[in-house]
Amino acid sequence: MGNIDMSQLEINQTYTAKQLASLWGYKSHHALVKGVFHPKNTDILILFVTKHRQPGSTQFKNELRGNMIKIEGADKHGTDQLLQKNLEHPTDRIYLFYREKHTLPFTFLGKVHLIQSWIHTDTSSEFEFFIENFESIEDDMALLDYIVHYDENTSISLDVMCQSAKNLTYHLKCERDIGNREQVIRLLGTNCAICGFNFARTYGKDIAKDFIDIHYIGSSASGTKPDLSKDFIPVCANCHRMLHKKRSHNIDHNELKKRVDYYKQESDYEQLRFEFES
Repeated sequence: MGNIDMSQLEINQTYTAKQLASLWGYKSHHALVKGVFHPKNTDILILFVTKHRQPGSTQFKNELRGNMIKIEGADKHGTDQLLQKNLEHPTDRIYLFYREKHTLPFTFLGKVHLIQSWIHTDTSSEFEFFIENFESIEDDMALLDYIVHYDENTSISLDVMCQSAKNLTYHLKCERDIGNREQVIRLLGTNCAICGFNFARTYGKDIAKDFIDIHYIGSSASGTKPDLSKDFIPVCANCHRMLHKKRSHNIDHNELKKRVDYYKQESDYEQLRFEFES
């Protein structure tokens, strides 16, 4: 049996399966790379995730975005119970190795935390993890800003950060849903609800028709179905970035609209802050 010591590894460095087997004292590397590896008599789970597996192998939908990764479980559901147990009662330390293609070595991304799961019986189950390593290898602007800076509060607990990541995941999922966006535009139009900007009016309908973001203002309770007429507002990209500026929480859209209305009339645009009545 091998001796697993994760402290020997360096985050964001690459390792082949053979290198890891040699490092950990295993005779063969094949047992290490079967998706979810649980070394005997340890509290460690190791994920070996390959986005594009070799031809002829089962291809799983694995998506890495910023500090989040969503993976599909084994098609025979052999690891579902093991992962689900760690979502309900986190007892194991989970580490992630990731590679884009089967011909590449794995990049060690460090410790991850399971924050959400979708258990299926007829298809592969899905699991979403938060990567504790803040130097993400992909740049998803909204999510990366939120996790990395987190209101510049370095004393925030990891439990709170993981819960916030879970809330933000649901928030972004609602905003990025194509069906939600189409319905919100149909119901509320394409004028920014904060500043009134309209892309088509400025750039022309030929390239900017129906071009607008949507911002989720409803509850962050995962699993609830949003009310398309009440839980969203159309916003331009600038206002959308400002709404997410606080990172630890979204700025209230009504407060931001007050700021826009005020500074349109105020000549001293360099004034640092303006206290609105609550």
